[in-house]
Amino acid sequence: MAQAQNVLWIIQQAMTELGLDKPVTALSSGENTVQQFVSLLNSAGQEMVLGYPWEQLTKEWVFTTTANQDEYDLPADWSYLLDQTQWDRTNHWPLLGPKTAQEWQWLKGGLLSSGPRLRYRLRGGKFIVFPKPTSDTTPWNLGMEYVADTWLEDGSTSGIYYSAITNDTDISLLDPWVLVKFIKLKFRQAKGLDATSFSQDFVSIWETRIGKNKGAPVLTLAPRPRTLLIGINNIPDGSWNVGSP
Repeated sequence: MAQAQNVLWIIQQAMTELGLDKPVTALSSGENTVQQFVSLLNSAGQEMVLGYPWEQLTKEWVFTTTANQDEYDLPADWSYLLDQTQWDRTNHWPLLGPKTAQEWQWLKGGLLSSGPRLRYRLRGGKFIVFPKPTSDTTPWNLGMEYVADTWLEDGSTSGIYYSAITNDTDISLLDPWVLVKFIKLKFRQAKGLDATSFSQDFVSIWETRIGKNKGAPVLTLAPRPRTLLIGINNIPDGSWNVGSP
C-alpha cells in the first residue's frame, strides 16, 4: 500500500486535482463543498471495505464456547466473514455453515439433525452454534477470520480505530490514492457532470491495488491430486518386469 495519509491530506489532494481551493481544515470547515468531500470520503471508505477483503482490515476472532450458551456477540468492528476460515480448533474440524434459515430450522426441529460436527449461522448480530454446548461438553475453541469495518486509525493514539471520520488527523488504513480517485469520481457524479474519465482512472487504480494487496499463488492449468502414498497418481506408466527371470 502507498504511504498512509490522513483525512485532510486525502481531501486536499482530491480538491486540488479538481481545481478547487485547498481547504485548511475539513471536518470543522464551514464550506459546503468541503463538507461534501468529507461525506463522500466516508461513503467511499465504507464502499471500499465492502468491495474487497483488504489484508490491512482482516482480523482473526477466536473464542471458547460456554455451557448452555449457543449465541455469541460478533466483534464490535465486524463487517463480514471470510469464507472457509471457520474452524473448531478443539476437534480440528472445519465448521459446517453458514446454514440458511431453512437448514437451521431443520437442524432445530428435524428428527435426524444431530452429529459430531458443529454447525453455525449468523443472525441478529450473533454467531450461533448447533448443537448447544452443555455442561457435559468439552468447551470448543472456535476461530475464524473476518473483515473489520474500521478503516481509520486515530492520528494521535495508536490502536484506536473508527468506521467514520472523527478528526482531520484520522489515518486511512485504505490506500489513499484509491480514495482520492474515488471521491473525485463521486464528486463529479454528485454534481451531475460527465465522469467517464474519472471512472476509468478509479477502476484502473482499484484493479491495480486489489491485484497487489495480498499477492497470489502460482496456479497450474493441469492440477493433479497429491498424495504421500504410492498409487496411480505418483507412479508413472511403464512396463515393470516383476516376474521371475
